[in-house]
Amino acid sequence: MLLTHKTLKNGLNVLLVNLPDSKSVLFTILVKVGSRYETKEVTGISHFLEHVFFKGSKKYPKPTDISQIVDAIGGDFNASTSKEATEFYIKAEKHHFDLIFDVLSDMVLNPLFKEQELNKEKGVIIEEINQYEDIPASQVENHLERIMWPDSTLGWDILGTRQSIQKMNRSKVLKYKGTFYQPSNIILGISGNFDTKQAIKKIEQTWGKLKNKKAPKHKHKEKTQKNPNLTVIHKDTQQAHLALGFKTFDHASKKNAATMLLANVLGGNMSSRLFVEIREKRGLAYHISASNAPYHDTGNFTIHAGLQVEKTQQALTEILKQLKNVKGNSITNKELKRAKDFVRGKIALAFENRHRNLDWFMDHFAFINKLKSIDSFLAEVEAVTLKDIHNIAKEIFQDKNMSLAIIGPFKERASFEKELKI
Repeated sequence: MLLTHKTLKNGLNVLLVNLPDSKSVLFTILVKVGSRYETKEVTGISHFLEHVFFKGSKKYPKPTDISQIVDAIGGDFNASTSKEATEFYIKAEKHHFDLIFDVLSDMVLNPLFKEQELNKEKGVIIEEINQYEDIPASQVENHLERIMWPDSTLGWDILGTRQSIQKMNRSKVLKYKGTFYQPSNIILGISGNFDTKQAIKKIEQTWGKLKNKKAPKHKHKEKTQKNPNLTVIHKDTQQAHLALGFKTFDHASKKNAATMLLANVLGGNMSSRLFVEIREKRGLAYHISASNAPYHDTGNFTIHAGLQVEKTQQALTEILKQLKNVKGNSITNKELKRAKDFVRGKIALAFENRHRNLDWFMDHFAFINKLKSIDSFLAEVEAVTLKDIHNIAKEIFQDKNMSLAIIGPFKERASFEKELKI
């Protein structure tokens, strides 16, 4: 694997991962904009924009043109929007590189944004909103984020609202694209079997002439929390859905390795503490997990569970008991070693797909502005001590840092409220 990084004169960054024996090539465009950069008037526009890029461009004007071209070569293509980034990619056999580069570049650089297509896509996205609202396991995460960050766009839904989507128009879309889709706010990535010099030449010809205008920085509003936050949403479900969250650390924090290992010990797999205590020993849940998601200025440690309705309070009590235990220095050297081995093994398996190297480098460069190697990350993981992980538990598992969202057929919140103590 050969990694090349180049910054064009207009500020656009290019990351190339050459894999000489690969039979495929992947072209990715990452834009450092997501739902947290929006305003109330256009909430959901980052995701809306992701959709309508596929609805026709200068060279490929019909909505079906792009899909037919990629399908005809057996390629994969998709896009995604998160709170902090929007990504587009096409992957195909290596000899189709020129084609996929041209298609994806034209799609993002020269979209038509026909009003007729925008209006049709409104209906598609509203149905996407409807779909997710019918999935409590997804909705409970949204409700959690709203109470964790009540005064911040970080608490807004990526999809927006039905009202905001209905009000989308070509003028708003063009303005938003012109604000954030600037060269210095974009990273292009290519991975696979390709000619590096030719790829750079194509990028400079296609993207290098763009004039750069600095994209605005996001200003995060953080409300001081003094007590646990709680929201209970009444819904006639067969299963209760719980999301327990704690604010953690940003992408660049040196505490992330220890926080990830803490999440692994608690709920990272089928031998983790929460899985064993809540599911295996007590049969209270089908699914329970813990994870940590860093952002550029904060983070979110979340425990998520699907529970027996009538035993939800019991499960919450047991979950909080486990958090108290780890605050009391109860994690063992054996558990820590097992967590480190698990992380190392999962990374090894994930990177069997060698295109994941590009994803890794692009994500880290986008969020911490560094080309961080996998080996350096694994070294950070290996360096974590029991003291480190216990200190993290003490720092984040506090009443004043705790938020709980529950969806289920519950008519009152008092029984849950009294449990929220660590």
